Amino acid sequence: MMVFMISAGLGVLALLFRLAAVFRLTIPLLYVVVMNTVCHSWYQAHSLWGDRLFFILLGLVALSWLLSLVGRVWSFIQEKQEDRAAVEYFKYRVRQAKENGDDTVSTENLWR
Repeated sequence: MMVFMISAGLGVLALLFRLAAVFRLTIPLLYVVVMNTVCHSWYQAHSLWGDRLFFILLGLVALSWLLSLVGRVWSFIQEKQEDRAAVEYFKYRVRQAKENGDDTVSTENLWR
């Protein structure tokens, strides 16, 4: 029975860490596990410092989420600007082809 309880606990812990990895919460979760098991006496004596450290870790996670969001928005804006530039360049090529009397327009090197 004890072996089953230990294996079930480890399975739940593994599932929690996989879920935490998706949301980048692995380090705060590891901190909570270590503080409640290995360093429990230190945490009881210094709970204020322990809680502050935990909230600092959560703040860093939130900051990483925010920076990731800003990076995605920035790359989206950059892609849109590159697409607009490619469209403008294509319009230029169409005008040049009309002026030269060509029936076809080359689309080489316009888009990725």
